[in-house]
Amino acid sequence: MPDYSPCSSIRLSEFEVFAILSNPYDSYHFVRSKYNHTDIVFVSHDTEGYEVNEDQFFTRSNSGGTKVSSGLMLVDEIIRKRYHPNSWNIYAFQCSDGDNWPDDTDKTLASLEKIKSVSQMFGYCEIGPEVIDKSDDPNNWWSHSKLSNVYKAHMDKKMKMSRMNNKKDVWPAFKKFFGGK
Repeated sequence: MPDYSPCSSIRLSEFEVFAILSNPYDSYHFVRSKYNHTDIVFVSHDTEGYEVNEDQFFTRSNSGGTKVSSGLMLVDEIIRKRYHPNSWNIYAFQCSDGDNWPDDTDKTLASLEKIKSVSQMFGYCEIGPEVIDKSDDPNNWWSHSKLSNVYKAHMDKKMKMSRMNNKKDVWPAFKKFFGGK
């Protein structure tokens, strides 16, 4: 049951919108082509998580404001209610610009760990250039909460992370998730 949680906001570039939509779109069609009995659940979020259908997912624009935990908590709830890990192989994917409110980091990480504990894999793809965490600079509060920085300490055999800066990065990101490396 892949989860895709794009964070659309008015400041995303045309490429960022393309990348956020194409990665889950490509992943979705890859999974559909390889497996007959597959449930795919689409989750989107801004400050709240929403379960949406395929059309809404690929066309929806959110109002801005990002609390990543809202999407991840909804994914965890859906897994608990409908996809018991003893009966399902769970693969969760998140694609994002990486923005999250700093006060949401602890909830986001708690939800991430819950999902990872019942998943075969959690894939995270961040869109845009890498933001280095400058812990000693109090003016860079946003770099502390950038998901790629926050998630690094939680990388393990169940979690794969990739980055897309432009269209040529879409296929390598896709291969990283599904290519076994």
